[in-house]
Amino acid sequence: MKVDIIGGGIAGLSLGIYLQHNGFDTTIYERHTTAGGLCTGWKRGAYTFNGCMHWLLGSASGISFHTFWQELLDIDSLDFIYFDERVQFELPLRDRHGSNIFHFYNDVDRFEQYLTDIAPEDTKHIRLWMSRIRYIMPLLDYLPPVFEDRPWHRNLPLYVRLMRLAPMGLFMLRWSRITNTQFAKRFRNPFVRMAVAQLYEKEMRMAVLLFVQAYAAKRVAGYPIGSSLHFADKLAEAYTDAGGTLKTNTLVSGIVVADNQARGLRLADGTCTSADFVASAADWHWTVFDALGGRYITDNQRKLHNPPKERIFYSFCILYLGIAADLADLPHFFRFPVEPFASPDGTRYERLEVHIYNYDPTLAPRGCTTMAVNFQTREGQYWIDLRNNDLQEYRRQKAEFCQHVISLLTNKLGSHITDRISVTDLTTPATYARYTGNRLGSSQGWTPNDNVAMPFPVTQTLPGLERFVMAGHWMKAGGGIPIALHSARNAAWHICNALGRRFEPNKKGK
Repeated sequence: MKVDIIGGGIAGLSLGIYLQHNGFDTTIYERHTTAGGLCTGWKRGAYTFNGCMHWLLGSASGISFHTFWQELLDIDSLDFIYFDERVQFELPLRDRHGSNIFHFYNDVDRFEQYLTDIAPEDTKHIRLWMSRIRYIMPLLDYLPPVFEDRPWHRNLPLYVRLMRLAPMGLFMLRWSRITNTQFAKRFRNPFVRMAVAQLYEKEMRMAVLLFVQAYAAKRVAGYPIGSSLHFADKLAEAYTDAGGTLKTNTLVSGIVVADNQARGLRLADGTCTSADFVASAADWHWTVFDALGGRYITDNQRKLHNPPKERIFYSFCILYLGIAADLADLPHFFRFPVEPFASPDGTRYERLEVHIYNYDPTLAPRGCTTMAVNFQTREGQYWIDLRNNDLQEYRRQKAEFCQHVISLLTNKLGSHITDRISVTDLTTPATYARYTGNRLGSSQGWTPNDNVAMPFPVTQTLPGLERFVMAGHWMKAGGGIPIALHSARNAAWHICNALGRRFEPNKKGK
């Protein structure tokens, strides 16, 4: 049976592999010239710029996402780096030893020892914080559960183990109510109080922070050597090796529907395909309102047709630099304060966030390295409109912004580094929107709701439309690669069941 899949990102490729393993004939239609979607990278001269992840959830065993990846490709054959320190950043205060640098360690014991040393008066709150991370770590192999399509009694041992998660409901309720900024107010030590409030560029729910720390501490979320581009290439290779057909540089304009059943795709060149099932791993808004004309949707979903920009996860402007120096003496990830300034879209910044890829020798010639300076923004529409309406002005504003950021880097790092810049490249939300079709250039779909108990209106199927399913990071608020992968597995299961087959995630070949 034939399944057409829109979008060759992580969700589309994962869905395609699962379906190929279950005996389906699949074709992925990808608008860009390469697969991967937002999980990508690109070359500029001798340099490769990492366009996406700094850690892959499930890179090692001990977590359910590793099981999912192993169903798709030999994840253990890839090389990953696990950092001792997530980030370090400079504060306008000093700790009791005279340092103005805060170290955010990944190892729980080391981080606890560091915090209690610089803030012994806050030992109670520090130990509570670390105890919550330790509580989560042994439960990660069940989150999400690795269900299999078999009679319920054969899943009974898993259900019994899942009983351990019962207290997690109260845990999530408690820790999702407060953010790191609010939690920081509990600390008496001014240095630590300020540091906890600035752990991330944006305010974060403590429940999310605790899970991120637990993944890092368990060393199951590593950076893939070769960058996101290499990982996406490996996943695309696994798909074609499984017998799937990948059509790149192929734009889909709509979904063919007859008798309230998805029957194929309408391509931008005017041709139509025929399929037994259609799956969209593309942008949710485009799928629902453009490809399907808004005909199959609930009232709550219709409210997302034109949501406030805050409802959509932020995008990025990222300045990439190829530097003829290895920068081995600098930390791989750091932030430092600067004189407040605004980007062309009006977003104001008080700090620079800098990634230095001095740990990945595959991205630059020997003795050289790449650097990325990240700027979160919710003004994606500004950049998209500017590029569409005045390309020359778009390029001028990009160049001006680049020069200003480089001047800030010179002030901090010295001209001996910035004078050795060989390549510059600035991406904007317009870049991501153009190459991936993600609305406003969003990096992770929907912004999580402050009210964790509120039901999320987006579902993988649509009311009244048969033989159709969706997958991707728009399926759950917070998005990202884990949601793309898990939703793809769920979508494959749904297709198998809808067409009278048992879903076998580990079955290789037709």
